[in-house]
Amino acid sequence: MELRERNEMQARDVMCPNPSVVTRNESVARAATMMRERHVGVLPVIDDLRKCHLVGIVTARDIVVRGVASDQEGERCVADLMTQPPLAVVHVDADVDDIVDTMNRERVRRLPVIDDRGRVVGIVALSDVTNRLYGRLRGGFHPGSIGHRNT
Repeated sequence: MELRERNEMQARDVMCPNPSVVTRNESVARAATMMRERHVGVLPVIDDLRKCHLVGIVTARDIVVRGVASDQEGERCVADLMTQPPLAVVHVDADVDDIVDTMNRERVRRLPVIDDRGRVVGIVALSDVTNRLYGRLRGGFHPGSIGHRNT
């Protein structure tokens, strides 16, 4: 793969679109249940379901370290445990180099993807980037094939 091809790949090409989200007033127990049911380790926290503006992020680790391990009640709301601004995010048009640079600088493996209006439109994980780049190198990647075996 040429450098030019890698730089042409944008967040929109590697992200998981329409991520599950929570509002800051939802319970930590609800967030944990959503993570378990949807097999995700991170939930963007939004202001409301209509605007979808990012106001924080909550991870499974936040729930364990800031909640459970510190003897906090499960009835607390997400706002009590979430990471608050300034948040590491990438724009939907960011190229792969920008995504990886941001992940390295912020020491994270997942980033919310936002649009021009600051709305959450996806999540990009380091594994999404590596799977896509590896697929390009091998010449056989098809979007949606990650995690599915050909039988």
